This record gives sequence, structure tokens and C-alpha cells, in this order.
Amino acid sequence: MSLATLITLTVGAAACGGGNDEGNQAATTSPTAPTDPAMQPNILPTSDETVIEVSVAGGQVTPSPDRRVEVARGVNVRIVITSDHADEVHVHGYDLEESVAAGRPTTIEFVADQPGSFEVEMHEIDPGLLFTLLVT
Repeated sequence: MSLATLITLTVGAAACGGGNDEGNQAATTSPTAPTDPAMQPNILPTSDETVIEVSVAGGQVTPSPDRRVEVARGVNVRIVITSDHADEVHVHGYDLEESVAAGRPTTIEFVADQPGSFEVEMHEIDPGLLFTLLVT
């Protein structure tokens, strides 16, 4: 017997005192809801993450700067940029900026909690667009 089934049976048995079916249904609608505050829905598990890797060498962005990366709202986003020259990366709409050191990966992490289309760009290369983030 699974833990969820055992919890359902236990909650159902505890709610069965009055014989009122409506009361029993209300008491058992979410028997597996987490009671630990760390497990509440507003805390994202680490598996809900999108990693986006971008490299810049000789002024060329790889993969293509025309790329659109779609993520679901509420997902953790980790952008990893490696460049052959020092620069600064900016995530528009989220107002995140981070310095990029030449030859060393730079990481920007955030929760994609705003729906829309957001350009991610570097300031010194031309064109500076790395990709467009679509949050749905």
C-alpha cells in the first residue's frame, strides 16, 4: 500500500464520524496536500529549471541570436554566458545585469515570474542580442 493511499484512508476514516457524505468529501479532497511549509507550492523544486548556454567568440553568438527560448512562468532560469572578451549582460524586463569576464563562464539565475518576451543582450558586441526569452 502506498503512502498516499494510507494517508487517504486515514483522513477518510477520521472524517467518517457523522455519516454525512458531503462532509466526508470535503474532508478528503486533498489528503496528500503537504503540511511541511518547505513543500508548499510557492517553493519551486530544483528540477523545475531551464539552463540556457550561450557563447560569444569573435563577435559571433552561438547558438544563433535569433533563437527564442520558451519557458513556463514560475520556472527557475539559469543563463550561462561564456565570452572571449569582458562585457556586461542584461536581461531586459527583469532588470538583471551581470559583468562577464573574458574566458570565464558567468551565470545569471532568476525565477521567470513575469510573462512576456524579454531580450537578453550584451552591451559591447554588435549586434548585442544573445537570445529572446519567452515566458508563457
